[in-house]
Amino acid sequence: MRSLTLPLLVATAMLPAGPAEAVRPCRWVGGCLYASPAFRITVIDRRSGRPLADVHALAEWHGYVGGRTDGPVMVTEATSRPDGLLTFPSWGPILGPPEGMVLNGDPVITLVKGGYRPRIINNPFPVEADETDRVRAFRQNGETFALEPFRGTPTELATELVAFGMAGPRTEEQTAVFRTSYLNRLRRVRGELNALAPDRRVTDLLWHVERRISSLE
Repeated sequence: MRSLTLPLLVATAMLPAGPAEAVRPCRWVGGCLYASPAFRITVIDRRSGRPLADVHALAEWHGYVGGRTDGPVMVTEATSRPDGLLTFPSWGPILGPPEGMVLNGDPVITLVKGGYRPRIINNPFPVEADETDRVRAFRQNGETFALEPFRGTPTELATELVAFGMAGPRTEEQTAVFRTSYLNRLRRVRGELNALAPDRRVTDLLWHVERRISSLE
């Protein structure tokens, strides 16, 4: 039986432990309504400053359940154009958790591209932000983010890629709801692993990714 040890996705560690306790009207009606406007970001190579095409991005809006960070309430994805532009669609309003959405995780964006170190972008929030605010806009709309070319062994890169492909706080039910987006991420990771120089660890990680893809397909 093969074993898999993955680093916990950094985004989950950066999320607050739980919402501030306060009386919120939507708690008494079974949930709050949430929505997000469309937004765009541009991705470039940190060293050359050139735009990066074919970067896969997942934007996940996480909620609170039982005072703790739960899995995603909404997931959208995008792939960058030749000019590095990533465009995310608007969504909502939808019914979400009465305890609110996770500040800094509304959304949290992960970026993956072969040959580059994966990156996490958290959503900054102003002091007056509240977990149950209806509009969960990405507050760095229009900004540019850089990816760092990866410098390390194939095993180190494979481990990071798989962490971004398979980790994250979500249940099997939540994974099923956003199955297409998670499958697209895993397929991307599989392609990147296949392009690496094979060694025992890379092969082992690839086995786990293939198994997960099969379970979702």
